[in-house]
Amino acid sequence: MMKEEVLLQYVHKGADMGCEGILSVLDYAEGEQLRRVLTEQAEGYRALRAEAARALWEHGTEPRGISTAAKVSTEALSVGKLLMNRSDSRIAEMTIQGHNMGVSKTLQHLHDYQGDGPAKELAQRLLSAEEAGAEELKAFL
Repeated sequence: MMKEEVLLQYVHKGADMGCEGILSVLDYAEGEQLRRVLTEQAEGYRALRAEAARALWEHGTEPRGISTAAKVSTEALSVGKLLMNRSDSRIAEMTIQGHNMGVSKTLQHLHDYQGDGPAKELAQRLLSAEEAGAEELKAFL
């Protein structure tokens, strides 16, 4: 059975990854509406990350986000994927793929966690954010 602390670390790291993924493509978005949507999604991830961090500190545990290497890799991968096509549609497609990966991983963690309470609620909010984010970006495809 997964411990509450492990689920909280996942939520913190997942929200951190979502935020970094969006920030890696945000400067390439040309349309104002897409930039607004991506900025709002990044702010949502920041809020979830902060809540997970607070919960981890309350458990006496230091929050662990994604590594510097992962951040650099995310940026490099995004730049590489956008070399040939920097359209808003391509950015939306890439971001939807990231959201879908988040949905899969969050569902796995929720299925492995048997408890109730703040950790589960945060993970479910992360899942909802991932699903809603993907749905919202479909309009830009």
